[in-house]
Amino acid sequence: MKRRLVDTKTRYQGVFARHQLQCALGVGKKRCNCRPRYYGVVWDSAAGKLLKTARFDQAIEARDARADLLESLRRGDVAPRVKATKLADIKTRFLQGARDGVVRNKHRRRYRPRAIKELESTLKHLPDSLLEKPADKIRRGEIQTLADSLAEEDPPLSGSRIRGVVYGISSLYQFAEDRELATHNPTDGVRLPATDEKVRDFVVDPATFAAMLKALEEPTQVEREKGIVRTKRDALRDQVPYALAAYGTARHQEIRVLDWADVYFEVRALELAADEEGRKPGGSWRVVPMVEPLFNILREEWEAQGRPTSGKVCRSRKGSKSGLVAIDHIQDRVHRRWRDLGTKPTLLHEARHTAATWMDTARVPGKVASEIMGHKTPTYQPGAARITLQRYTHVLPGELERARELLDTFLRERTQVGSSQDEL
Repeated sequence: MKRRLVDTKTRYQGVFARHQLQCALGVGKKRCNCRPRYYGVVWDSAAGKLLKTARFDQAIEARDARADLLESLRRGDVAPRVKATKLADIKTRFLQGARDGVVRNKHRRRYRPRAIKELESTLKHLPDSLLEKPADKIRRGEIQTLADSLAEEDPPLSGSRIRGVVYGISSLYQFAEDRELATHNPTDGVRLPATDEKVRDFVVDPATFAAMLKALEEPTQVEREKGIVRTKRDALRDQVPYALAAYGTARHQEIRVLDWADVYFEVRALELAADEEGRKPGGSWRVVPMVEPLFNILREEWEAQGRPTSGKVCRSRKGSKSGLVAIDHIQDRVHRRWRDLGTKPTLLHEARHTAATWMDTARVPGKVASEIMGHKTPTYQPGAARITLQRYTHVLPGELERARELLDTFLRERTQVGSSQDEL
């Protein structure tokens, strides 16, 4: 006959005896012939389930442990007991919830398609050894080991990428904790590598940048030898993204999603991140004044495209799955051309840093510059209290137009100075 564990009542309320497998009670007999161990049971009405103490050699010890558990439950000190759910199952539920819009990000907004793809990509780095374990059994040391191993891969993941993986796991556990599928987050306290960020200290003066854009109209030596004609239309395709970054403070994704419907030539302004897909988490929609160089370049591109009322300003190549221009391809193409023409290349994000530098030099007020840049935290100004800039300083009507005038004057003066020096 198959033996089974048997639990019997004791003379203490809520205390039971757990008999051993070899006990005669397990085969249907009435007398115990083993040395049972004892445990206490308390009903948790909030969770709707029984909580058990550890097992003890004496019934009186189990009675005392039950009394302690009951008191802890009354004080609310008892951590919830969760069902042993595999991390793989939680991952599936988490990603599906994000796609359905049920699971929200830290800003309580729906995850955008781009963010969901990023989560899917980062969580692919979870090894099967962790996915097959109950989520509540995974400890910080295992996540630390995973982070260390990602840095030792061939080729190794960058510090930013490793941070993204750990942050993705943290979001997964936040989802699990909220639904009582886990009682702790093993990513807390994990030591992460540096982000390997490049120093964005390469900024150029207005005259140099204008010359760099102008150079994109010139054919390279190879093109001359092959008889390739470089048209104005070809140059505009490369000039527009850089003009948007340097003169318009646009980020990569904002350049990709910018629509002609959000460009207002009559008031010389454009809306950045008007499309939800182009916004950073937390929102960065803003109106940016079009300074004269940006106005002229966008106007030429608008004319070249047939004066459209809608459609992407920067067109993607044929066959693009997303329908959006590939920023990396633009940078690679422009950088090769600049090198062939003997000009030092600059990244699009460095062009955005250049925009902030120009506004600072043109003495555009810090609060206005912050709004134009789309920064949540205003630019620090010496002598100004941080709380004043962050919470009580507002942009007065007309300040954006004034910023455009200041920046236009600065660009015009510096461009003319640069041209005069070249003539000398």
